[in-house]
Amino acid sequence: MIKNHSLSSIIIYLLIVGFSILFIVFGSIICKPELFEQNTEEFYKAKVISVGEIETEVFTLDDGNSFESRKIHFTALITSGVHTGETVEAVQSMNTMYSIQAKEIKNGSKIIISPSSMLEAGQEEWIFIEYNRSDTLIWFGIIFLLLLLIFGKSKGLSTIVSLAFTIFAIFSVYIPSILKGYNIYLSTFVISIFLIFMSLLIMNGANKKTICAIVGNIGGVAVAALIAIVMNHILNITGIVDEDYAFLMSAQLKSPINLIAIVWGGIVIGSLGAIMDVAMSISSAMNELAENMEERTFAKLLKSGMNIGRDTIGTMTNTLILAYVGSSLATVLLMIVYNKNTLFLFNMEMIVVEVLQAIVGSLGILFAVPATALFSAYIFTKEKRINK
Repeated sequence: MIKNHSLSSIIIYLLIVGFSILFIVFGSIICKPELFEQNTEEFYKAKVISVGEIETEVFTLDDGNSFESRKIHFTALITSGVHTGETVEAVQSMNTMYSIQAKEIKNGSKIIISPSSMLEAGQEEWIFIEYNRSDTLIWFGIIFLLLLLIFGKSKGLSTIVSLAFTIFAIFSVYIPSILKGYNIYLSTFVISIFLIFMSLLIMNGANKKTICAIVGNIGGVAVAALIAIVMNHILNITGIVDEDYAFLMSAQLKSPINLIAIVWGGIVIGSLGAIMDVAMSISSAMNELAENMEERTFAKLLKSGMNIGRDTIGTMTNTLILAYVGSSLATVLLMIVYNKNTLFLFNMEMIVVEVLQAIVGSLGILFAVPATALFSAYIFTKEKRINK
């Protein structure tokens, strides 16, 4: 027979899951953007059956430089869409004028192809678009989820559920709300609160340590958000960090996007996971201490929580900074290679925003420690004070 505690935990778990589903479903409906242009291009998965003739042509420019243009003709079997099972003739175009281009196809290559404009005129020619990498990524993701279930068991299942809701909330609610023209600051606040409550409650259940982690997490994220707003103003951030932001500014949307708010939202969402980890680690450790401490006092628990937090601060700050450096390593290298002047380099908005993200996220972690430790010390000694 299921114990009352277990039954109540299951009910709460199901309520959280149900609320998360409703939030994502109705949020995606409300935030569905109205875009001016819809992508009408058709793309299909295919497999290269044979590689045929290779046409090579050399062009010489007025300045004496030359480049080579190559057209690789091949036969492919379409494996998706309305043309599944059809064998078509296609071509891969390569040009040495461009430094970035796909690898040359081979027999058995899994690719993405699209009908060329000539196909509409009755000529059976398709063009190579890109290699099909999604199938491999899907299998890789499945292996990861299976390992998560094997090693994590019930916790692993909760992690998968939480991860799924996080992905759907970001891509089905948060991003569409921005494209819809809703206030980015408000959207970021709503999605952050949802992710904090949903993730911690699903992964750890509704208990004292989860409540403490939620409070600490909200405190850390709130501080990070406020600091990010202030620093955006002080550093004169324009929001045009790189070409992606410039393209976003010129995108044909019903409402123009506030690029400064996008920078702010990226900082807050980027720091959310690390702050959540720190808050939960401190809360969980303090819960164990409270249960096994003979003389449980507010001062002792607070001191222990701060000591635990100090150990966590170093590793999580390094994790956050290394994550940002790793994600922008190519950009940093490129800037150093082509900009020898250090003064100019460290005042570029692209670099400034990367540094700002790392520092603000670390400050969020820093303030999450005392917020979690204080509230946890209060909660875990509250029962003892009441009994007195």
